[in-house]
Amino acid sequence: MNQYELLFIISSQYTDAEIEKIKAQVSAEIETVGGTIVKTENLGKIHLAYPIKKQNHGTYILVYFDVESSVLGPLIRKLSLTDEVLRHTTSLRPKDAEKRVFELTSYVAPLSEEARKEHFTPQNATGARPPRRRIEKVAEIVQVAPTVLSQTSPEESKMSMEELDKKLDEILKADITDNI
Repeated sequence: MNQYELLFIISSQYTDAEIEKIKAQVSAEIETVGGTIVKTENLGKIHLAYPIKKQNHGTYILVYFDVESSVLGPLIRKLSLTDEVLRHTTSLRPKDAEKRVFELTSYVAPLSEEARKEHFTPQNATGARPPRRRIEKVAEIVQVAPTVLSQTSPEESKMSMEELDKKLDEILKADITDNI
């Protein structure tokens, strides 16, 4: 028998009692295919990084179990068809994984106010911008020859914005009339 761990997310629309029933249902599916449950742990409800099936929160459940690898495929298929399970992943269990303690935290977008508060330090309490990093090897960057993207005449490169707009309109109209 191989040792596996299963992490699955249950929709936040279910109560704690219903979550326990779903957890028992998944455990029963594992035992039905000949597996043995080593440990089941409710990691808690957190905000998801992105909505899954129009759900913004989910309860994470971690299950350690032993089962033959030949029956793992049908088990995963059954989990995929379970409506209550939003997402799941199964992997080989590392040694002594049952003894580890997990702490889940909600996803924080890098540019959000919450992330800014995390990175706001007391030494920068004045709100001043941090000093910019110095760019090394500027001379090498300047000496690189520019890449020529297209062959343009000197007259075309000195066109005004209005002339460019007219030329673009002509090109677009020509493309539309050619396709009709």
